[in-house]
Amino acid sequence: MGLLKHFRSKSHLRDPGPKSPDRAIPYMPARYGRDFTTRLPDTILERIFTYVCPHTIDETYEPSERSQIGDGCMLCDLRGLAHSAQVSRKWYRVAQKLLYTSVRIDAVHYCALEEELAERRRKAAKHFRSKSNVEAGEVPNIRLSLLARTVRESATLASQVLFLKVPYMTRETSKGDLARAVSALPNLRYVDLPEGFFTGDPSCYPLRQELQSRCPDIRKMSYRAGSEEALELLAQRYWQNLEMLEISSLAIEPVTLRIVLGCLPTLHDLTLSDLDWIDDTIFHSSPGQLPDFPPLQTLKLEDTPRITAEGIKTYLEAPHCRENLAALTLSSTGVLVQDIHTFLWSASSLAELSISAIAHKSLGLATTDLQPLTSISLHTLHYEITSSEDVHGLQKPAESYYAYLANSLHSNSLPGLTTLYVRDPQFPELLLLPPMPPLPASHTGSSS
Repeated sequence: MGLLKHFRSKSHLRDPGPKSPDRAIPYMPARYGRDFTTRLPDTILERIFTYVCPHTIDETYEPSERSQIGDGCMLCDLRGLAHSAQVSRKWYRVAQKLLYTSVRIDAVHYCALEEELAERRRKAAKHFRSKSNVEAGEVPNIRLSLLARTVRESATLASQVLFLKVPYMTRETSKGDLARAVSALPNLRYVDLPEGFFTGDPSCYPLRQELQSRCPDIRKMSYRAGSEEALELLAQRYWQNLEMLEISSLAIEPVTLRIVLGCLPTLHDLTLSDLDWIDDTIFHSSPGQLPDFPPLQTLKLEDTPRITAEGIKTYLEAPHCRENLAALTLSSTGVLVQDIHTFLWSASSLAELSISAIAHKSLGLATTDLQPLTSISLHTLHYEITSSEDVHGLQKPAESYYAYLANSLHSNSLPGLTTLYVRDPQFPELLLLPPMPPLPASHTGSSS
């Protein structure tokens, strides 16, 4: 008996002490009578469950790092919804739909439970009977492999998955498990992909093959330097339901770009960035030769110095393009601020405009002679003009651009504007000043 006493665990002899308040079993009052929750329709029950686990209604096409919903711990919320599914068959039917529509895998608990789990893993690793030592970084990889096994074994659950959000390190290190998971998801619309997928990395070829052959309903895709051949595959009718397309730093012919864009009938959000070869001819119509530039709701042009205001004006000449365009972003392009008024009035449906440029010289005395920025549909304006660092003097070039904007506001040329973003801390004081009177014609002629 004395020998066996030495093998007895000392943890059982200690006073367990009070339990953590987070892990304490809540008091459940006795319930008598009928369960009135059975009368709730599925839509109301589903709405209640979305408050239990808010991230299940995440239907954005943003990666997991930028699509967090709610302030709580997402893994704990997911566990609470899973426990709710075990209450009754009705609850299970509603909760299962939420659990497998927008699937999110997180690396850690964003609460005190993560410290407790880490302590358990540390103690289990030191135990002489422990057969496995799971590091904290391997936990999301294991969750992804378990999800891949589940959806491959159950076609019903696999058909419900529309969104799959995966942590950055998991999608970079577990490309095989990610490929096995997406191969069983026929209705998948968005999935977080590794960086090499967008640049033509050979290590991502199996994942690309699975995504192209098994997931025809993908809604967002990006193509960067090195993925020129992958972009041309869109002309072979892959991913016909693409809604958002990002093209950056590609070396392709403008004809190829027009053909690819013409093969995407549902495209409404296009981003063109770091394309110094693209110019205004991309918007020109070529009847019988090339498909027209598609009508878009959102157009973002970044680092495209050869696109000017004439190109935007040409694009807006088509009625279906003019009536659809709702958001336009111009960042480091050839579109001059003083030329925006030439097409702004033509954009009859434009609700959001973003302008970002570096001013090398001021507008000079022509500020008051320029036609104001005029639009009755514009609601949000991002007007971010900064002065070049090469300019030295008491007056910065950007000041004249903000004076031009102030004149447009004083003339009530933007009556529907509700939100304005600028990068000039003195701009509110500029709005309080009276508008500048126009220069006399004789003075203008003598100064010229």
